[in-house]
Formats: sequence, structure tokens, C-alpha cells
Amino acid sequence: MVDTQNAIAPLLEIKDEHFDPKRCAEYELLMELGAERLRFLVLDGRKKRVLYLEDYLIGGLPSEKKWSTWLAKLSEQHPFWGGNLWKSVTVSFNTPYFTLIPDVYFRKEYLNSYLNLVQGDLFETDQILHREVKRIEARNVFTVNKELWEWVLNTYTLQAPTFIHQTNALIEGALELSGNDKESIILDLHYEDDFVTLVIVQNGSLLMCNKFAYKTAADMAYFIMFVLDSLQLKPDEVKCRFYGETTPYSEDYQLLQKFLPHLSFGKTPENIIVGSAFEDVPEHRYYSLYTIHFAS
Repeated sequence: MVDTQNAIAPLLEIKDEHFDPKRCAEYELLMELGAERLRFLVLDGRKKRVLYLEDYLIGGLPSEKKWSTWLAKLSEQHPFWGGNLWKSVTVSFNTPYFTLIPDVYFRKEYLNSYLNLVQGDLFETDQILHREVKRIEARNVFTVNKELWEWVLNTYTLQAPTFIHQTNALIEGALELSGNDKESIILDLHYEDDFVTLVIVQNGSLLMCNKFAYKTAADMAYFIMFVLDSLQLKPDEVKCRFYGETTPYSEDYQLLQKFLPHLSFGKTPENIIVGSAFEDVPEHRYYSLYTIHFAS
């Protein structure tokens, strides 16, 4: 019996009219996990249609065993999310530490060394994972919370879950969506909390991917202009797309308008279908969740 007084409620819940919880074995479960956030969607892979989406904020819990306790509770209460009957399960980890290693240089025995360069000493609670970035012949090496990783493995046992980093999805999405505009230089900016992730692509190639923490819009703008200058790119040559937790009224957007003339908000990927149930959701908001499909 569900404890309604202590039930976990999502920030957002959207259900497409075509969703049938009895057909989960035919659907793909795409999930994004961050330090304080769980988001997931259910995708009909044959039709590329998003059937269901939920967004949770995790807070106010003790740090020890926080994730496993919270997830176990949600799994118990949720009518289908924690079930084991899915066509596939892909989990995208939104963590600050990652590094891209070209396939020709990648060696599993050097995983710790790769992360030491960007993270420093690893903790006992860290689990190192790696996943190919298909379109650029490279491996994304990243750390995740070991407790969280183990919970996913022990919950979704019928189909081995696929683990990726959020930047896998953002890179694959940028390259996929630039397919019809290969000559242009595309700068994708993905915002959340106090981080912005930059992905720059041209001619089907990745020019740069990095994630920055920042406190003020001025700091964020400085990072972006510094990156463009380092790559010898002129602002008027770049098409910039905004994604994630941001709005046209944000200080970030208002400031960058002064420097980037070709600035716009991103759209839902063309080959991902969302129905009328999603019409009130800004198209750019769940981009990193939609693009998991391209990286799974």
C-alpha cells in the first residue's frame, strides 16, 4: 500500500494519449540522474514518440545512502518506473567530471589516470565508467556515485542498462541536428543550476566540449567568449542555440545577445515526436533528456 502522506511527487508529469503502462516491454526508458535531480521519459522507439515524462527534485535527505533510500521509495510508490519489463534502459549521468579520449589512445588500464587529470584524487564513493561517442570515434570517461550506479544495476536486471554521460547525449545531439547545416559553426549551450555545458560542432566534427561552473552571467559570458577566441572563431560566424533550465528573460540570455548575433532557443529534435500533451513545455527545456536516444 502506498504511503500517501509521504508520497514522492514530481515537479512535472506529462502523459501522452498513446501511453499504455501495460506495454512497457515495448518501450525504452531514458533516464537522467544528477546530484539532486531525476528526470526520465518513456519512448516508443519504433515511432520515436515521447509517451511519458517526469521530473523530480531530490532534497532534504541525509547524505548517507540518500540515493538508494529515495530511489527505493520512489520505485515502491511508482506504478511502472521501477519495473523490470522494459525494452531497454539507458541512464545518463549528469556529473561535473568527464574527459574525452580518442579511441586510438584509449586504454582501460589508464582509466584512473584519465580522471586524475580533471578531478584529482578519486573517492571511494566514485565509480569510473566509460562510453563510446559514436560519431567522433572517442570514449567519454566519467565518474558517478557508486551507490547510485549499483542501485540501477540491481533494479533493472532483465536488460542490462546502458550508462552514458550527459555530454554523450549533448554531443550526439549536436552532431545529429547539424547534419543539414554542416558548413555552419554550431554552438550549443546547455544550462542547469550553476553550470553551462558548451558543445561546438562543424562539418560533422566536434570542435570542443566542456562544462563550466559559474556564479554570475558575466563570468559565464567571459568563459564562452574566451573559448571562441581560443578556437579563433568570430562571434558573428557562430550559430548559438540555448537549451536547458533557462528562459529568454534570463540574465544569461540577455547578456549573450550583446555578443552573439545568431542566438536562438533550441527546438525539440526533428526526429523526436512530442504530442499535444507537451505543448506547454518549452522545447529547449528537456533537450538533454531527448538526446539520450541518439547516444544509447
